[in-house]
Amino acid sequence: MFKSALVLFNISKSRNFGGMIRSANALGVSEIIIIGRKDFKTYGNFGTYDSRILKHFYTLEDCVVYLHENNYALAGIEISDNAVNIEEHPFMGNTAFLPGNEGAGLSQKQQDLCDQLVYISQFGAGASLNVNVATGIVLHHFAAWAKFECNPVDTQKFVQQS
Repeated sequence: MFKSALVLFNISKSRNFGGMIRSANALGVSEIIIIGRKDFKTYGNFGTYDSRILKHFYTLEDCVVYLHENNYALAGIEISDNAVNIEEHPFMGNTAFLPGNEGAGLSQKQQDLCDQLVYISQFGAGASLNVNVATGIVLHHFAAWAKFECNPVDTQKFVQQS
């Protein structure tokens, strides 16, 4: 069974940060990795903060070493000429996803540290999706590709799995 991870780096809005943690938990992410400062706000996670393994690194470079040592490819979520459409499910195995900053996206240096880049098709107005929404879509595509087992439903809610 394949695993996914979420790497949170340079996300400036606490609502996005917390929302991505919530989405990661709902979509079967094995671990959430936070880069940079240890003091951060997770507004919007609605009690899901402690439900996944959290790791911390001060630099993205240290995180990439950890990911490769643990058999993860790093996929940047970025609109780029060399990015692959997520609909093609370009995954090769365990994958950690690195979403870009809300305004600036991923820098060239950050993109260069990635093993691949993925993007999401858009069909309407707007230059891009909100980073929280985009991350959820990408994580869902990975979960479908990896054939994660869907949680059971009880009284119009999904039963949390450990």
